[in-house]
Amino acid sequence: MEVMSVTEPKWYVVHTLAGHEHKVKAILERQIKLLHLEDKVFEIVVPEEKVMTVKGGKKRIQVKKVFPGYLFIRMVEDEDVKRLIRNTTGVTGFVGTPGKPSALNPEEEHWIKRFLEQKEIRPELKVKKGDRVYIKSGPFMGYEGFVDEVYPDKGTVRVLLSIFGRETPTEIDHTQVEKTD
Repeated sequence: MEVMSVTEPKWYVVHTLAGHEHKVKAILERQIKLLHLEDKVFEIVVPEEKVMTVKGGKKRIQVKKVFPGYLFIRMVEDEDVKRLIRNTTGVTGFVGTPGKPSALNPEEEHWIKRFLEQKEIRPELKVKKGDRVYIKSGPFMGYEGFVDEVYPDKGTVRVLLSIFGRETPTEIDHTQVEKTD
């Protein structure tokens, strides 16, 4: 009796036309059902994150693509599946060498798994280290200083302010600072 070897599914990256990621995902999901390939393609992901932006003093939550123009697909490497994906409208090809898609390495796979589990909303930070900023609200309103450090996870920035003639590092919410020229 011959034992069939079952290939372990891996993550692959597919390049799409910019702005067509969700269309391609929907087409692929329909085709996979139609062709009964659910045992070969397990997940199709458009990596996105929720970002909080502040405009006109109002907080808004936007969904932004982390890798515009790319889809992540967890699948077994199979000729029928590769052909289906390559021939889908909006797909420009797999990431890898021509004819041979490259699977993500274990570290990249770990990153995608962590990313899929992440549900928190990240603040959009419009300043970076070294930027000159004006403090537009809060206890330090009216002061100007330089961004010394950015803490994206906390949504704060450390600004070096000149207080009483001394440079003082102060951690401030990112919504309270505005970049100056």
